Amino acid sequence: MGLTNFTYSHTIGLASFEGRGFMNPVDVRVNSKGVLYVLSRSNAQNKDVRVSVATLDSDYKFEFGRWGTDPGKLTMPTALVIDRQDRVYVADEHMHNVSVFAEDGKFISRWGEPGTGPGKLNRPAGLAFDSHGDLLVVDHLNARVQKFTPEGAFISSFGEFGSAAGQFNYPWGIALDNAGDIWIADWRNDRVQKFRPDGEFVAAFGRTGSKPGEFRRPSGLAIDDGGDIYVADWQNDRVQVFTPQMKPREVLNGDATLSKWCEEFLAVNPEQRDQRIASGIPGHEERFFWRPSAICTTSDGLVMVADSCRHRIQIYRRVRVPVTAP
Repeated sequence: MGLTNFTYSHTIGLASFEGRGFMNPVDVRVNSKGVLYVLSRSNAQNKDVRVSVATLDSDYKFEFGRWGTDPGKLTMPTALVIDRQDRVYVADEHMHNVSVFAEDGKFISRWGEPGTGPGKLNRPAGLAFDSHGDLLVVDHLNARVQKFTPEGAFISSFGEFGSAAGQFNYPWGIALDNAGDIWIADWRNDRVQKFRPDGEFVAAFGRTGSKPGEFRRPSGLAIDDGGDIYVADWQNDRVQVFTPQMKPREVLNGDATLSKWCEEFLAVNPEQRDQRIASGIPGHEERFFWRPSAICTTSDGLVMVADSCRHRIQIYRRVRVPVTAP
């Protein structure tokens, strides 16, 4: 398979209540046209939740899904995913539902209701589509994963509360590999678990700690086209990269420079620039991740990290280097 090198590319974002920028981004996805969709969770005071749409070159397009409980609104969004038709699905843990939007942000539908029975939801989190086009939903407080049709009809589920093999304690992120196997970030158990497409337990990886292969509240997951697994190691403020066998491959700690949006903002607001410099904010630590929440990879080698508490997306380029025989 060879070695994998990661090169920092650029950063998109700055703290913003609307328009260009994000407010505590918790998920990021790219559609079939290479357009970026970023989910801002915000907080109960600011209520600046939204999905922001931009190009990878930092060209801001539009936003949708602002705060509220009416159809087309979001309150406490946790994750988003994009289907083959570029429709956007967003999980909301306050309303216990999933909202569906068109590529342009137009509201289509929403489904889901609170409860513990089959097809009911209790604070849904991670979302992923399988190869059949069915939607897998991490049912966070019900400690299970449920499968639905895109229209919200219940199909099946697996998992229960606990710390034994195949059990969950506040599961959050989800990703599927090329074989259709399901990987879950078992948040409070500080581990990642692997399941067959039918929900059969395969293996668990990790334990509490900060060494390679250890986690402190893993959140988002991604799997690239080569099978490498990316884990947003949330409380350790890092992203760990593993081989398909979950052997440590790389650790990303963050390499951010100022985004284009931030540079343009400071250029026209010199008083803000001077205050920023006087406060000592531009320092060594500013480049690092602060509570990374989600990761998205693309077939052309991009790796995007939702750097939640710094209100930005850090973007890397992945290059596979063949191993040559001596």
